[in-house]
Parts: sequence; C-alpha cells; structure tokens
Amino acid sequence: MEAKRERKSSLAPLSPCPVPDITDDELVTISVRDLNRTLKMRGLNREEIVRMKQRRRTLKNRGYAASCRIKRIEQKDELETKKSYEWTELEQMHDDNEQIRREVGNWKNKYKALLQFAIQNEIPIPAELEGC
Repeated sequence: MEAKRERKSSLAPLSPCPVPDITDDELVTISVRDLNRTLKMRGLNREEIVRMKQRRRTLKNRGYAASCRIKRIEQKDELETKKSYEWTELEQMHDDNEQIRREVGNWKNKYKALLQFAIQNEIPIPAELEGC
C-alpha cells in the first residue's frame, strides 16, 4: 500500500495544456469529433494533438476514479449505518431473551412452590402436570 502512495505522489502533475484557451472542463465535456475538429482548425502538430488527447483521457480517468471513490464511500457509510442498526437490534433481542429467561425461571419457581404446597396439603395433582 505504501508503494502505491509513493508511486502516486511521485507522478508528475499534468503538463500545461498546449491550447491555453481550452479549459480542462471543456476538454472533458467536448465530444471527440468536436475536439478533433477544434485541434485541426488550430493547426496543432501531431505531437500537440496527441498530448491534448492524452490530457483529455487522463482528466476523464480522474473523474471516473473520483466518482468511484465517492460511490464507495457512500456505500461504506450505508453499510456502517445498517451494521449499527443490526447491532442495536441484536442487543435488544439479547435483552428481551434474558428477560424472558428470568420470567420462565420465576414461573418455574412458582410452579415448584405450588407443587410443594399441593403435596404438603395432600391436594391431588392431575396426571398431565406431574411430569412437569
């Protein structure tokens, strides 16, 4: 990863535009046909035309990369929000589960006490409740 950063930081910035009156925004948005016509009309040599086209491609690629970065960051934020919600929901389910376990324990204790009371007072217990 560090090698990538070093390589990225060591890249030279874009060379100056051979046609100063065409902005980078115009260069990116102009159609290829119009760009070719414009460059021809200005009488640029082959090397300058190639540099302009390379500059256009580089600028477009930077735009695509920025767009992908933004999309990835937005997706990451959405996933983190969803993850946070899921964790909150999971914690709530754990809390609910614990509360139900306590209630079941309380009911078991009440049943045992009632069963003990019935045995001590010789109260008959229905057969379906004896195994519980």
